[in-house]
Amino acid sequence: MLISIDLPGIRDALRDVEADISVAATEAMRGTTHKALLDLRRQVTGAGMSQRLANTWRDRVYPEKRRSMTPTGYIWSNAPAIIDGFARGATIVPRNGKRYLAIPTDAVPNTRRRVFDDGPKRGGKMTPAEVEHSFNQDLFYRRGKRGRVLAFLNVVRAKNRRGFRSATKGRVTKGREVEPILMFVLVPAVRLPKLFDLDAAVQRWADNYAAEFARRMGAT
Repeated sequence: MLISIDLPGIRDALRDVEADISVAATEAMRGTTHKALLDLRRQVTGAGMSQRLANTWRDRVYPEKRRSMTPTGYIWSNAPAIIDGFARGATIVPRNGKRYLAIPTDAVPNTRRRVFDDGPKRGGKMTPAEVEHSFNQDLFYRRGKRGRVLAFLNVVRAKNRRGFRSATKGRVTKGREVEPILMFVLVPAVRLPKLFDLDAAVQRWADNYAAEFARRMGAT
């Protein structure tokens, strides 16, 4: 015996429940993900670092243009190496057989173009090789404290007193004073302080999502 029962009212009710869950889940995820993003950005600026670095944190919720019972919030940084280093308190050491890391001083000019492993990017300080090429002379070195080495160039100050210029014969002849300026501090390693607690932020906002979802479902 075959029994067929048609319950259109139940089907409609289930569709309404699914729609309510999708709305609550998606809106809770969107709100929570954005608040988590702001929390992570505050960690960066609260540690005394730049708003530019803070803004490398980005967020996105999937699906982007519709509601779902199982939305996903995704947060990432466009500067993952920096964020990870300060989250772990990492120690940075020289690579490729080099003995020292070169830490640029404020006297080092910015470069217009830098080439990284993943392609060319703009900005950043010149490397020692770029400084030597730009000023057309070799760096010279003096022993510093605690195993450090100090790298200098003989240069003249710019006429506007902002930055330095090569100590060319013409500039020296015109009476421009040549002075040794510290360009780089060479260190065997750099220990980054642990400034960010990403795990705590993840757990805090995961709990917040559960609470927010329950609140929205209770309001439907």
